[in-house]
Amino acid sequence: MAIFMASTKSVSRAKGQSAIAAAAYRAGDKLLDEDKEHGKTHDYQKRSGVLSADIILPTALADGEISRAELWNMAERNETRKNSRVAREWLIALPHELSEQDRKDLAHDFARTLADRYQVIADCAIHVPTDKEIERGASPLNFHAHILLTTRTATIDDDGKIVLTKDKADSEISDDDRRKKGLPRMSVEVKAVRELWEHTANKVLEAKGHNLIDSRSYKSQGIDLVPQLKMGKDATHMERKGIPTEKGQFNRVIIQSNELVWNKHLDENKKTNAKADRTIADLRESKLFIIPAAPKPDFKPRKVNQQSIDSTNDAVNRLKEIRLNREKAQQAEQDRLRQQQIAAIAQKKQEQAEQEKLEREQRREQTRERIATETRQFNQHFNRLAQQLIKFDKPHLQKIDPDSEFGKHLVAIVAADTLMRDLKSYQRDPSTTKHQRELAEIQYERLGNTLIEQSQSALDSSKSTRHSVTQKEYTAALKGTFDAIVPEHKQNLSQTQQERLQSVSAAINDHSYDINRSRGMTLGF
Repeated sequence: MAIFMASTKSVSRAKGQSAIAAAAYRAGDKLLDEDKEHGKTHDYQKRSGVLSADIILPTALADGEISRAELWNMAERNETRKNSRVAREWLIALPHELSEQDRKDLAHDFARTLADRYQVIADCAIHVPTDKEIERGASPLNFHAHILLTTRTATIDDDGKIVLTKDKADSEISDDDRRKKGLPRMSVEVKAVRELWEHTANKVLEAKGHNLIDSRSYKSQGIDLVPQLKMGKDATHMERKGIPTEKGQFNRVIIQSNELVWNKHLDENKKTNAKADRTIADLRESKLFIIPAAPKPDFKPRKVNQQSIDSTNDAVNRLKEIRLNREKAQQAEQDRLRQQQIAAIAQKKQEQAEQEKLEREQRREQTRERIATETRQFNQHFNRLAQQLIKFDKPHLQKIDPDSEFGKHLVAIVAADTLMRDLKSYQRDPSTTKHQRELAEIQYERLGNTLIEQSQSALDSSKSTRHSVTQKEYTAALKGTFDAIVPEHKQNLSQTQQERLQSVSAAINDHSYDINRSRGMTLGF
């Protein structure tokens, strides 16, 4: 008997998934991801169990053509967010009673229905169970189809090429947007698509004379069966190796109990059918109605006594209790995981904050060490400059005794000027760091104060000299030195220093003028 299965899920970048990789795997194909940064080749050509893989276009685009690689690369390019959904998949179980061609036609018909419903493009891959899978315990009747749908609607551009638009398919928009468009919630839409698959498959099954499938749950069908637990790949792998698992044991109990429930269901059907047969027979005998003979039920009658019924009821009640306890346990586990996740997030934030604090301290320490090293290098360089010998190589300086009071002031002026010039050269050096330039600027300002103070002191010393010839020599030497200094440093000093420098320069010029004037008067000019 065919089983019903129709489930959907999204292919999302948030889960680390790729539409190109998903399409290549399901189709058993080799596709190149054309992304420049993360592009790679997904090669699944050696994959077995793929019966067919075809691109299914909506009816409106039936005359178009597009390759699988072109389609899914376009789908990836159209999504720009790092957590975008890049495809939607529907997984359907194909009736094993049908022939291979009938199953393929049925899958393609349903895929085209979905493509028309959402105006998207479908990629339908039909899988058959392989011998290796059957050896591992898979059902040999597990025929199914993977239908990948684009998340954006498709159209034909002005050049006649199939392209994906910027419009999301109705299956991908939020419930709020669906409500604005007059559409039901997505949960209702999923149920409607499940029913659509039921009707599509049953149309073929009925035409071929096979039992029909039902999209409703056992509960909705009035059958008190208990669904089995999802095993998961790890537990399934262990069970196939003959290693019992807790989930497997639980499912075996469910299967055993469901068998009893099913027996009860068949027994009730048998009684109902027998009563219906008697009613029909009576009607025939009374010749009130001409009714064709009813077909016999296709199930095998089984003997069900009151003891087995009671046992079934006990099993059902026990399983209901187990299921309730399981749901409670699952809820408790979810709460525990949620609290664990909250604690993990808080712990991660705390660790991140501590790491950031540690990195800040490390950066501060590195900065302190760098500044200390740069300061030490600057001080060494500055000390070397300060220890250089001062040369009185100008003619007007050679007559000055460097050991005299005026000479000492003049030596200090020349030394400050020399150091200030060297500091400016040091600042212009590309290898000099920002901190070292700041240190040089501080020293430059200090030397500027020294230069101004020593110039004022030298002027005072010159004025206090009683010997007119010596005073003239001092004043000439001071003015010559100062005239060479002012243009060099005037623009580099602060505003206050510039004003002081200008004041001293004017005083030196005035004193020089007075000396020359008095000298002229003495000579009778």
